[in-house]
Amino acid sequence: MNNTNKNQDETTKGGELKALGFVVVILFPLLTIGLISAYGFFIWFYQTFYGIPGH
Repeated sequence: MNNTNKNQDETTKGGELKALGFVVVILFPLLTIGLISAYGFFIWFYQTFYGIPGH
């Protein structure tokens, strides 16, 4: 019984490390790029209707 629990803990730890790697290496950079791009698009779209901000 004790051996199966240890094996499950190692499997869980490996899965958690893979999930952390996915979040840090792929998900966060993509979300950051997406949010910055969406903000830039919003500013561009806003300026097409209201013009460039004045003084």
